[in-house]
Amino acid sequence: MTRKKKERSTGKLMTVLERAPRKQERLADPTSKEARRQKALRERKKHKSVYEKAQATQSRVERDAEAGRRGTRHGGRLAEKIRRLNREDED
Repeated sequence: MTRKKKERSTGKLMTVLERAPRKQERLADPTSKEARRQKALRERKKHKSVYEKAQATQSRVERDAEAGRRGTRHGGRLAEKIRRLNREDED
């Protein structure tokens, strides 16, 4: 007994692209995976100067001060609430 080989349901008609896009064409499209990957690599390799790093830190401190947060690690509204409750429990 022989087995019949499966065939495609659409028959023998298959539309195939004439060729795949070249790498330069893929890089030219800003939404393609390759283009996004190349852009991320370029951005990641850029090193910030000491001045830029200091500016980023300073702006972060200013932003935190505007938001009412302290610059310390163990600060914030929840920490203050816990400390207040602990003081009340001691009394």
